[in-house]
Amino acid sequence: MELRDLRGIGKTYEKKLNEAGIKSVEKLALANEKEIASKIGVKQDKIKKWKEEARRIIGIANAEIIDDIPKISFIEIEDDKARVKIKEYWHNAKLYKGNFDEIKSKIEKEKVAVYLSKKPKLWFNGKWHDKIPYKIKKKWWRWRK
Repeated sequence: MELRDLRGIGKTYEKKLNEAGIKSVEKLALANEKEIASKIGVKQDKIKKWKEEARRIIGIANAEIIDDIPKISFIEIEDDKARVKIKEYWHNAKLYKGNFDEIKSKIEKEKVAVYLSKKPKLWFNGKWHDKIPYKIKKKWWRWRK
């Protein structure tokens, strides 16, 4: 399916979307409405309608492109807690440490979880994702000494 197949997108908008990095219906379904609207010079409501139609047509489950998860996600770790931002939404996630092989099956029962070794790995949408940007926050009174 082409971007032009969506209601309201002709050759001109398709070209503008392509120039903004949106080259497929799947990419549009994952796009940040505000960011794309400012890049191509249209109202955010128009992008929202296109995005809703794209999601409806392809089904949101099919819209996730596994290579895009590192681009649209961020992990924040503080103490023994993790929060994961996927697109614009924050999710509380269980944080796991220890022998990966021993706890992997337990982690995979969660919807969203983070495994922390040297670098965190994200368990999301039934798949493992690496190379997610992250930040480990420390309480100021712990490092003040």
